[in-house]
Amino acid sequence: MRPVAASDVELGSPLAWSVYDRDRKLLFVEGMVLASQEQLDVVLERGMVVPDTDANAGVLIDGYEHPAGDGTDPDAADAEPDDALADDAPPEPPVFREMQLLRHELALVHQHLLLGSGEDLGDQLLAIAERLRALVARDADAALAAMQLEVTDDCHVARQLHAATLCELLVRSRDWDEQESLSVIAAALSYDVALGPVAGAMNKQQSGLSAEQQAVVTGHPQASVELLQLAGVADPVWLVAILQHHERIDGSGYPNRLSGDAISRAARKLAIVDIYSAMVRPRAYREAVHARHALRSLFLERGKAVDETLASLLVREIGVFPPGTPVRLANGEVGVVLRRGRGASHPVVARLINANGTLAALAAQRDTAMQAYAITETVPPRKYAALVASASELWCSDRAVLRP
Repeated sequence: MRPVAASDVELGSPLAWSVYDRDRKLLFVEGMVLASQEQLDVVLERGMVVPDTDANAGVLIDGYEHPAGDGTDPDAADAEPDDALADDAPPEPPVFREMQLLRHELALVHQHLLLGSGEDLGDQLLAIAERLRALVARDADAALAAMQLEVTDDCHVARQLHAATLCELLVRSRDWDEQESLSVIAAALSYDVALGPVAGAMNKQQSGLSAEQQAVVTGHPQASVELLQLAGVADPVWLVAILQHHERIDGSGYPNRLSGDAISRAARKLAIVDIYSAMVRPRAYREAVHARHALRSLFLERGKAVDETLASLLVREIGVFPPGTPVRLANGEVGVVLRRGRGASHPVVARLINANGTLAALAAQRDTAMQAYAITETVPPRKYAALVASASELWCSDRAVLRP
């Protein structure tokens, strides 16, 4: 780490790095715009940054940079590393970043499925499913935040990765058999693959679907199954879940108007997370539905459109305000949900904007179970787009320690 130089920052311009103090507490998140001279003074007086790695970079010891060689000792750069440092395993990449990487890898697999090209695509999907399960086990809050923060993006693959993350939480809470669990997650990663070529256009379409588009929508469960079968997937749990994910408990779904126990338990999980992940994303004809409203809608549909037990379980697992949700607090502050809390309605929030509307110098934690910090409303992500985008640093650095 090195101190922030005056040449590094200027008022009104986004920060090129996240800024910490010497105790590694996060002061300002990368991309934030310094709006006052007071904030600039704090950055210059107390700020430390971790520059991009280059050929001359040193190593971090106790939070400070020690150069590999300073020119006065020619043997310093070649010296054997300290035993304690040599034995340390490299840190695991942040879960948040790994989720973003999975999204790109999944998009490539979908592309190959649609083209009928590539080898071992089923195995690749299973590998992504296994990695997703491991990431959720490491830090479910970071995995949820990675998905919730990008709900304004209409990326078709992102929604399926979101659904798979939610599926993993539901499966994990019920302690399912490992193989069946993996099949369900793989199904969530691929259930809408056949809609890939048309999803973007339909999401931006304000008019109703044409007869041709409606036929594509109605037929996409079967079409997705066929694409996977061509790629060698034969797992019945996986394929049946995809075929039935638009069936509804009361028989109002499609393609076969199944009802009740005729719908597999894997398909029931896939159905509820598909509905939720679609609702929280904006469409040309409607704004995104806030997470708590989407969950309330699902709860009201329990026993009819969705499985009654799963509706309650989903609320319990992700909370009324999932990690990554921007919210306003009772004291007027605005922040983003950092992690789930003691109850579904009381998560821990990272304060990012002060009550007077200025950018907060410290991303302090707020316990929303306390009356002063109770959540009064969720705020539209687009209103604070730059802030929400930069908030990813909260889950991406072991130095982003928030003070209470």
